[in-house]
Amino acid sequence: MTSRNKHRLAALLALVIGLLTVVEGGIVLLGLETKPYPVLPWLLRYNVTMGFVSLATGFGLWREQDWAAMLSRMVLACHSLVFLTLVGMHLLGKTVAVQSIGAMLFRTAIWIGINFIIRKKQ
Repeated sequence: MTSRNKHRLAALLALVIGLLTVVEGGIVLLGLETKPYPVLPWLLRYNVTMGFVSLATGFGLWREQDWAAMLSRMVLACHSLVFLTLVGMHLLGKTVAVQSIGAMLFRTAIWIGINFIIRKKQ
């Protein structure tokens, strides 16, 4: 697979996950839908914000912009940190929905894949 095709595949993954996150989170954020589990307001705002960052990253990856790879690593780092925070909160008995942990695990795994796809040969 060529470098261009790899960036296009990574871009499509970033665009899809970003769009899904913005739409789903935006619907809840706007009060158009409620969830049957506890929603953490800070996590909802984080997810929508990072959905837009994911869209920007996807567009950058599609155009093979140098900054997009760095932004992709930053998205992965942020998602990893939030995932670990949610797991820690759960282990400490704090209110956090298992669905939120699962969704963040999914996002983190997707971004691991994106970063794996676009990695440079050393």
